[in-house]
Amino acid sequence: QRLTAEEFNQRLQLSEAIIDYGRMIQAFYGYSVPDAIVEVTELANRFRETPQTIKDALRLLRGIGRAEPADLDGCWKLQLAGTLPSGREGFHSATRHSHT
Repeated sequence: QRLTAEEFNQRLQLSEAIIDYGRMIQAFYGYSVPDAIVEVTELANRFRETPQTIKDALRLLRGIGRAEPADLDGCWKLQLAGTLPSGREGFHSATRHSHT
């Protein structure tokens, strides 16, 4: 099925939000690895999208080398380092703030 330009842009924005969510998980747990594992069902609930729409966004990320299916059923591995198609930076773009 072909996406309209608007649908493609929505998937692209969703894929960027998924990468941002992966970074949030990474920061929350203090992981120092450049990837995160996410679950389609959890993402669908979080972003209020259908699992199929989430899979479409993940396939878009896979097409640019930023995601791949994980060994776990329904899970994907996100590559958090790098730059997104919109030109936004990856991995080190978010800064951590310490509260003292």
